[in-house]
Amino acid sequence: MSESLQLVKQLREITGAGMLDCKKYLEKANNNLDEAIKIFRSESGKKAEKKGSRIAAEGVVNFYENSNCLLILELNSETDFVAKDGNFLSLAESIGNELLNKNESEAKTNIDEMINTAISKLGENIKLRRFSKVDKKNHVFAYSHNNKIVSMVELEVSDESLAKDICMQIVASNPLSIDESSLDEAVLKSEKDIYKKELDKLDKKEDIKRNILEGKMKKFINDNTLLNQPFVKDPSTSLSKIIKNNQILSFKRYEVGEGLEKKSEDFAQEVYNQIS
Repeated sequence: MSESLQLVKQLREITGAGMLDCKKYLEKANNNLDEAIKIFRSESGKKAEKKGSRIAAEGVVNFYENSNCLLILELNSETDFVAKDGNFLSLAESIGNELLNKNESEAKTNIDEMINTAISKLGENIKLRRFSKVDKKNHVFAYSHNNKIVSMVELEVSDESLAKDICMQIVASNPLSIDESSLDEAVLKSEKDIYKKELDKLDKKEDIKRNILEGKMKKFINDNTLLNQPFVKDPSTSLSKIIKNNQILSFKRYEVGEGLEKKSEDFAQEVYNQIS
């Protein structure tokens, strides 16, 4: 193998860029590998900047852990096709490990570089949307459902089987808080106002309306607080009765793309644009 081809091969292994791009970078760098890597990083940054405004609402969520911490994150791409690509999944894992082993400011430079490289290679906007890192001084467990929903729970007493059940409950039922006392007052007020407007349209006595409102609010609270929700494995009971003397200290739930604007695809127009 000639020296120039060997350099192209080396650059490709380091950067993941295509053969033609590697050849172009090496030509610009006069076959200096270190300079070619710098050019690649500069070009990757420019490509990432151009793609930065494009909607990235697909992707993956997952959890990663070491002996000290557990971390969940959401990494977004533009399409589900890229989200399933092995390179994208490896990127998520690399970012997770970087955040596990360093503080955020120390990890940022490497993560930005990893993402820019992946954007250049995969051709889509990629964003690290959010992450949450919890110390294992308490008992922390996580569960990922097909890389689309991930949950994490922190318990006072270690119980792996219970923790898995709670994590699956969080994934399935999407609670807003642990119990009524931790529910956001603004959320409660908003729901109450909605129910009141509905009841104002009914031709019923005020005491009857009041009883209906109390019932609706109780149901809302039970449906949206983790301890009061019907247990997914046995809807005849609640999670509060399952955990017994244990205590849920905190929980998190990430779902891919929740709250993000989704890209609207007009495939007919796309085909028309290609043939016109």
